[in-house]
Amino acid sequence: MRIMLACLVVFLLMPEKNYGTTDSCRTIPAEKNGLMGPIGNMAEYPGPAVIFSDPVFVPAFRLRFVDEKSSQSVVPTEITINYSWKWLEYPYPEHSWGVWSNASDLVECTELGTEILIPEFVVQPRGWYDGKYAKFPFVWKGPSFTGLHISFKIRGNNYFPYAVISHKEVKKLKNKTVVVMVKPYGKCDIIIK
Repeated sequence: MRIMLACLVVFLLMPEKNYGTTDSCRTIPAEKNGLMGPIGNMAEYPGPAVIFSDPVFVPAFRLRFVDEKSSQSVVPTEITINYSWKWLEYPYPEHSWGVWSNASDLVECTELGTEILIPEFVVQPRGWYDGKYAKFPFVWKGPSFTGLHISFKIRGNNYFPYAVISHKEVKKLKNKTVVVMVKPYGKCDIIIK
């Protein structure tokens, strides 16, 4: 008990870190975030998912933003993390056999610090079509996890720069810090420490 109390005191006395709170983050499933549905149109919402792949565990990790040029810490005003996957969408106007469409569950955070604790998340890749074009010989796999897409807003900047963590890099995140090298716009590089 004394050791736990000592650890808590040490943690509370560390003033140089400004952690964002995970309480300020909310999860929005793919079915409600407007990023999926036939041709991205929620008015044609396809209903409950009908095909699933194995869940993917994304471990908890820290997220830090550093200006690419000055190496100074940057505190975003908001962050959106897309936990993304692809699913076979059929029917699709331009492709008679359907097309691999993107879908994602979102986590949006608004109360942020210089280092943000991102909680663990289980992604359930799923799809809204399970007909003949989702079966062999047409397609031999179901929905597949593609990784994380982190977009963020910096005060005074009207753009939303972003960073990508591939599905292979997700396995390396446990107890790590992802440092995003912030650019004014476009794709930013990451370093996993």
